[in-house]
Amino acid sequence: MKKKRRGWVRIIVILLVLTLLGGGVYYFYQRRNGGDEGTAYVQSVAAVTGMGTVGLYAQYNGIVEAKDVIDVNPSADMTVKECFVTAGSKVNEGDPLFRYDVDDLKLSHAQILIDITGIENKLRTNRSQLASLKKRLEKAKEKDRYGIELDIQTVELDIRKGEYELADKQRKAEEMQELIDASTVFSPVTGTVRSVRDDSGSSDPFGYSGSGSSAYITIIAGTAFCVKGTVNEQTIYTLFPGMPVLIRSRVDDTVYRGTIYRVDTESTSGESQAGIYYDGGERASKYAFYVEPESIEGLLIGQHVLIDLNTDESESSALMLPAAFLIEEDGGFFVWAADANGRMEKRRVTVGAYSEETECYEIVGGLTLKDRIAFPDDTVRAGMLATETMFADPAENGMLPVEEPAGFEIDESFGFDSVVPDKPSGFIDFGEDGEDIVSFSVDPAFGG
Repeated sequence: MKKKRRGWVRIIVILLVLTLLGGGVYYFYQRRNGGDEGTAYVQSVAAVTGMGTVGLYAQYNGIVEAKDVIDVNPSADMTVKECFVTAGSKVNEGDPLFRYDVDDLKLSHAQILIDITGIENKLRTNRSQLASLKKRLEKAKEKDRYGIELDIQTVELDIRKGEYELADKQRKAEEMQELIDASTVFSPVTGTVRSVRDDSGSSDPFGYSGSGSSAYITIIAGTAFCVKGTVNEQTIYTLFPGMPVLIRSRVDDTVYRGTIYRVDTESTSGESQAGIYYDGGERASKYAFYVEPESIEGLLIGQHVLIDLNTDESESSALMLPAAFLIEEDGGFFVWAADANGRMEKRRVTVGAYSEETECYEIVGGLTLKDRIAFPDDTVRAGMLATETMFADPAENGMLPVEEPAGFEIDESFGFDSVVPDKPSGFIDFGEDGEDIVSFSVDPAFGG
């Protein structure tokens, strides 16, 4: 009985100590950081503005592609007998690309024509027989009329069945003839054959798709080029159709001016244009955007380039923040920014010129590229924890300093990590035999 009593006392003491310690840790962090509950999603100013740590606009990786790429696929129920083009072939609209194997189809078509002739001959015989029966019926005696009428009904039924069968055979013959006549597939555009697959594949002819196509034949239409770039989900909203950009060559100082004409926000890279990747340890999605260059002179399909959002060929160090991140009130401008303790504050900033072209304000003072800001929606409040990842522990993401609070130390004597005060040191000692409870104490700093 004594051992059981000591066991229950031991459990009660452990639970009491853990409760006091948990309350103390919560009180300590609340007293140290203060503010509302909840978290606010923040990004660095450098990420929001697309600028690097040296103050220059970010340059997105890009690749030169054909603006229009057309896929040509054979019909699902047809087999390719001969292909007339290879990768690199120049084709004009109307040039033959490949020919179907229609030898068996021609034999089937010949057989169905024979069947049609047989049905037509039988119909003529039945119609002649019907006319003869009707004449006999007019002259027949009353006792013979019933048998003749039955014969007439039988012949009329044979005629209707023959007419239906004839119409079905004629339809099939017409379809076969159309396939035979279309046994050669022609190019729908003028351009260059980019690839020819070894096997024929199967899908609807003349489908349209992007550069990742697995079609039987892909054709680069015309000579129109575009530059495809990729952007992550944190900065994609800074891009929009009609936005001017610079295209910089990786091999020399050549610079091309261009305009973004499409931002693909619906498909991620890997499906059509983007995929899931890890950016600085955070899970993010990449999306594609497309730039139309003013000139393509010197550009080659597959050439890698840099896409620069700064449209001044001389690089600028101005910090241009999208207007959507600014709050205008009381005659000034403010942003929601994370303070030194990782808590949200409404910070006043000084703005300069406004760019209607990019819908951005120049930030003259109050922010640096290393500051972290949140989009000013209704959920952000002063004192909230700032986090750079959704549903993440702030300490794991660097939002709060990870350090031992003053007056605490880590004690692993319980077999698990626990925070206990070091002045006075609290402990539980079960002795060598595991039965004797010595003592425990709690630092008054916990307020408990």
